[in-house]
Amino acid sequence: MTNQINKTRTIFAVFIMVLLMIATRGHSNWLSSFVHLPDFTIPALFIAGIYLRQFWVAFVIILSAIAIDNYAIVHEGISANCITPAYSVLPLTYYGIFWVGKYINSLNIDTSIVKNALIVIAATSTQWLVATSSYYFFTATYAKTGWANFPAYAAQWSIVEILLVLYWMVAISIVFTLNHRYSFIPYFSAQKN
Repeated sequence: MTNQINKTRTIFAVFIMVLLMIATRGHSNWLSSFVHLPDFTIPALFIAGIYLRQFWVAFVIILSAIAIDNYAIVHEGISANCITPAYSVLPLTYYGIFWVGKYINSLNIDTSIVKNALIVIAATSTQWLVATSSYYFFTATYAKTGWANFPAYAAQWSIVEILLVLYWMVAISIVFTLNHRYSFIPYFSAQKN
């Protein structure tokens, strides 16, 4: 009975995270007309690694991200500029975020906040650098100039894109800390096993 309850809670948590990804993945949708929130994919993978810890959860989140992108390209007319052979690296970097999440004890703001913050910053930055480097490698800019323009390209986009993920992680850490103290979402109130 307990396993069935935990499985149901896990499915519900994944459902909520996928809904947040649909609402925030950066494509034109009903929510974008009101407010533009940063992409929730990386935070969802951190949460999945820390609290849910099952391979199928990471697989569903990664597959959902790919499906959301494909839907936006095929049905909403979003540019397919980012779909290059480098796109195949993106799921691998996402899976890396999931594994890093498994290393972190919790998202509560407690005595390990410095360690967790450094891990989140390092993992997010590394994921961004690997994904962006692979994308840059397949662009026309690389074909013309090689890696010479990559530092300027990275400087232009890294601060913007990495900070958006970190904003989510700060908000999530605050919510999980309050939840740890007040238990308004009981499933996520305890640290991982």
